[in-house]
Amino acid sequence: MKVIDKDLIIRSHALLNYKFDNWQSEVEGRWPYSKLYDDESYRVGWISFDALTWCEENECLYCGLNSMEGDLLYRFWPEEDRFESLNTKKWADKFDSKIHRTLLKNPIDGCFYFGTSLLHDIEQQHEAIGGKLMKYSPDNDKFTLLDIPFPHLYIQSIAADFERGKIYGFTYPAEFLICYDMKSKKSKNLGYITNATSFVQPHNGVVDAQGYLWGTYSETRAFDEVSSKNPIRLFRYHPDNNKFDWFDFGLSRKAETTQLIADPKQKRNISFHDDQTRHKEDLGFCDSMVFDGQQYIYAGSTAGTLCRIDTLNLEVEKIANIMPAGRLPALTIDKNGTLFGGGGIKGDTQLFKWNPNDNAIALLDKIEDDHGNIPARIHDIAVDKHGKLFLAENDNHLRSSYLWTIEGF
Repeated sequence: MKVIDKDLIIRSHALLNYKFDNWQSEVEGRWPYSKLYDDESYRVGWISFDALTWCEENECLYCGLNSMEGDLLYRFWPEEDRFESLNTKKWADKFDSKIHRTLLKNPIDGCFYFGTSLLHDIEQQHEAIGGKLMKYSPDNDKFTLLDIPFPHLYIQSIAADFERGKIYGFTYPAEFLICYDMKSKKSKNLGYITNATSFVQPHNGVVDAQGYLWGTYSETRAFDEVSSKNPIRLFRYHPDNNKFDWFDFGLSRKAETTQLIADPKQKRNISFHDDQTRHKEDLGFCDSMVFDGQQYIYAGSTAGTLCRIDTLNLEVEKIANIMPAGRLPALTIDKNGTLFGGGGIKGDTQLFKWNPNDNAIALLDKIEDDHGNIPARIHDIAVDKHGKLFLAENDNHLRSSYLWTIEGF
């Protein structure tokens, strides 16, 4: 592990800059969502950056937001330090409160695809029609409603196989896997993935080179009061035969032996932050996934552990306990195959990079700009062709969340 101590260019970019001083004294654990929505400061100013996608053609960043106002999609022009609203309020209703994960660019048609998720509580479920699967065309600035795949449930994340014309979605708060067929323009429910007591879907799923969608599910064990050693497990699904493979293993755990693979013929045991991790329970919840385009899916857990899934040999290999505060929801891979990840909670946030062909994992132990601002959490990450990193901050209860950029890492 190499801790980065050189000078970096770290900037925060404020779309809005509302301040909040009553979260712990009044709001937390007390206010229902309806009261939060009726408070103008929170409705307008309590935003988060949840999903990021870099657009190489226009050299701009697309940002999916958490916004009770329904102002959900922006472009950010880095050279001008300028945000541009794409005016989702013209179609969003009051229950479309966020683009959680993910914001996907289709290389075939050049359009962006996403689903809308929720903040409202259960008593409003019959007013809320359900999450919208949307298409946005940057060429003509047009939004198209593709479907509302599951009435009254919302879309927490999507994954896509654009070559096969399949868009997958994980619903929330009840957890189902749905599939939208771009040819027939119809959605179907593929099945449920959870039991009555757990929230188990991956923060985002991915599709591998063979066309399998990968995600996580939970055992049910209705016959038992004790969970097994692997309550959260991996699955894959292929649309050609409409078949699931339900594996009996999941992501690597914090307590497992850490291995950083420098060479397929040689393994080196390296342990990071084992004594500092403050995540109390590690059941293997999946916080992020990214596919390298060939064989491996890199995955981060909510306990801050990085591992990789071998999609050909069907094995999971632990790399490192990498996030001392827990949470690893942000992963991306640049054009050179370097893996970047961000995570942490409650203002204790970190960033790492690792080229799988190299020994060294580089760690930025604290993210802070020149004015002393720090992100509350890191939720997503993107990188441009020059290696400039974009970090999405969410769930800041003291102010509006910011977009962050880091150069020189």
